Amino acid sequence: MSESDSPLKVATLLFATTLVALSGAIVNPVLPAIESAFPSVPNAGTLAQLVSTLTGLIIAIFAPIIGVIVDRYGRKAVLVGSLALYGVGPSLAYVADSLYVILGTRVLLGIAVAGIMVSSTTLIADYYSGKRREKVLGWQGAIMPFGAAVAVIAGGVIADLNWRTAFLTYLVALLVLPAVVRYIDEPDRGDKQQAGSIPTWTELREILSTLPLAFLAALYLIMFAGMIGYNQINVEIPFYLRTVTSVGGLMTGVALAAMMIISGLVTMNFDRIRERFDPVVILVGVFVATGVGFTVTSLTTNYWAIVVGIVIAGTGLGLLLPTTNYWVSARVDEQYRGRALSGVTTTQFLGMFISPIAVAPLIEMFGTGRTFLVLGAVGLVLAGVFGAVAVRNQSSLTEATPAGSDD
Repeated sequence: MSESDSPLKVATLLFATTLVALSGAIVNPVLPAIESAFPSVPNAGTLAQLVSTLTGLIIAIFAPIIGVIVDRYGRKAVLVGSLALYGVGPSLAYVADSLYVILGTRVLLGIAVAGIMVSSTTLIADYYSGKRREKVLGWQGAIMPFGAAVAVIAGGVIADLNWRTAFLTYLVALLVLPAVVRYIDEPDRGDKQQAGSIPTWTELREILSTLPLAFLAALYLIMFAGMIGYNQINVEIPFYLRTVTSVGGLMTGVALAAMMIISGLVTMNFDRIRERFDPVVILVGVFVATGVGFTVTSLTTNYWAIVVGIVIAGTGLGLLLPTTNYWVSARVDEQYRGRALSGVTTTQFLGMFISPIAVAPLIEMFGTGRTFLVLGAVGLVLAGVFGAVAVRNQSSLTEATPAGSDD
């Protein structure tokens, strides 16, 4: 385990995770410029928005496939290939003279991000256990909002220069490749997988019988719902602030960056939170914070009060990813871990992709402010559900397992 504790190994995995946050945030500020660059293309505005959102759909589609590949053929090869694709694929948009070609490069980016997210998370789960795993997963969850905050600021600067330059930032992935080759090794998983073999129907049934399917389905659904709410902060808060406070882009960026940074600071201490609370109790806290934060946001027109609201909600939802990854890693055997964790990635990005579509009818009916109130109410209901589960299971948990059990 000493090699797994190498700071360079941890740093390499965390830097790879940072690229996931960079993937979408860096181009969002240049979307209006992309639309303006292709005035003769029908529905250029919609297609420009797809430059941001299409990646999430592709990630959701390919993550389960990559999960199978990671379990069957190995983690490191997938990470190396994904980083190479991340560096080359989306960077081609710099010289693209067609909006449709740019969208094609975003498909390549989605595949690359799915590979990076699934392989890096699975490697963390393989390398570490117990409190060390909790700590590294907390760092992984924290690095994403930190990276997104930096990307939002960088994207804004790039938007004032040349929108095509934003696509060259993906080349930074190529700088990570030598570190992955040097410091990341393929975990020894014994002789549990036969690469290239196709399982028989009987073997497939045995695999399914070993997986906690109901447990996984519940966690995937929670992640999906949570990401619908989390993405509303990024998508709707800029419009909401402009409508009710008349602040400009700078103060909107400050609000979102504050949420991301504070969320990252809290998530960085996930191991300490996990040491004191079981995962189900953490989920109660996640959705209490979501409910309170969205409710505060909906009931005020004061800029700083809205900032407080989104910080509370965003911080709560920021704990959802490390909690889910930790719980899945603890409950699923390592030979199926890549597939199980790919489900987290799929539902995470599918929720973000579906978010504007799912919430649009509520905004049309109630307006943005009251929609946040509805989302807050949903968060409090979910908190109540998990609270009831925690209370119901308290006696059995006390008798069957020590406090702080992975289950």
